[in-house]
Amino acid sequence: MNQFREIVKNIKLFILDVDGVLTDSSLYYSKDGEALKCFNVRDGQGIKLAQSYDIEIAIISARKSEIVENRFTELGVKHIYQHCYDKSKKIKELSSELNIKLTEIAYIGDDILDVPPLEIVGLPICPKDAHPSAISKAKLITESKGGKGCVREIIDLILKEQGKIQF
Repeated sequence: MNQFREIVKNIKLFILDVDGVLTDSSLYYSKDGEALKCFNVRDGQGIKLAQSYDIEIAIISARKSEIVENRFTELGVKHIYQHCYDKSKKIKELSSELNIKLTEIAYIGDDILDVPPLEIVGLPICPKDAHPSAISKAKLITESKGGKGCVREIIDLILKEQGKIQF
């Protein structure tokens, strides 16, 4: 447990997958064929809170969506990467660019494309309802399901362990 706490205390970058993490994996389509996504407002508040305490946030998604770009730009996220299938490569590039060690990165993902990133970061995380292939690589599984506040749950844990918030 002490080793886990040390990992959490040193997190400087939290990287988020979108579908199945920031959403509940559902895709809604308008009559015009536009794909719609539903985001949890508490996750958004958590992202703002993390940024206010100098935790970098990044989005890496295999899908491309204008909705994702709009939502996370609105939240002030500077690192948004979509249509990215080699997530590990992008994480390594971001690590180098930000001068943050892989051991200082937390990543949350929920499916098979997230397995390689989960294997290289210091704190690999999955939502409660993630695919077994991802869960098998996680050091932490949230109490909340994807799209139901799992990102906020982790941000609260990180900030609490780092002594930045109390509750």
